[in-house]
Parts: sequence; structure tokens; C-alpha cells
Amino acid sequence: MKAILSLAFLGAVIFCAFKIAPVYVENYELQDYLNNLAVQATVQVPQAKPEDLQNEIYAKAESLGLPVERQDIKVSIGQTVRINVRYSVYVDLKIYTLPLHFAPSAQNSNI
Repeated sequence: MKAILSLAFLGAVIFCAFKIAPVYVENYELQDYLNNLAVQATVQVPQAKPEDLQNEIYAKAESLGLPVERQDIKVSIGQTVRINVRYSVYVDLKIYTLPLHFAPSAQNSNI
């Protein structure tokens, strides 16, 4: 009986890991993209418009399958390029829906 419970628990942990891990990997990919984009936007001539960067970020998030809306993306460009994104992912674990909240951001200065 103890072995069955142990296997059931182990199976539940593995199931949760397979459902949750990809969301964190996709967030990491978005964070890496934001870091690179902030650096590129700092040195780009002519300087990019915030709307252009917002569209690029939205397209990247969409390609990763993340539920990001355009209004979730904040971009400011001046002496410093700041990018902030806020979104939530709801992971269905069959008996519970796990809300995961993410706020990747990037900043780069040309000073």
C-alpha cells in the first residue's frame, strides 16, 4: 500500500512538472528576448519608436504561445530603454488551476 501511494505521489509530481516547466521556459525565452531587444534599441539609429518595439514583443510572445496582450507591454525610450511586460498563465492541473504571474523586464542605457 505504501509503495502504491509513493508511486501515485511521484506520478503527480512528474505530471505537474511536465505542465509547469514549459511555462517557465517560455518566460525565460521572452526575458532573454527582452534583454537583447533593449540593447539593440539603445544603439539603433534612427531610434526605434515604442510602438515598433511593442509590436515586436507582442509578436514574439505570440510565437511562444504566451497570453500577452498589447496593453500588457510597456515600452519607454529616452536616455534609457525600459521594457516591462506583465501577464499571467493559468495551468490546468486537472484538480486545480494554478495561476502563474510573470513580469519580465529589461533596461539598457546608452550612457
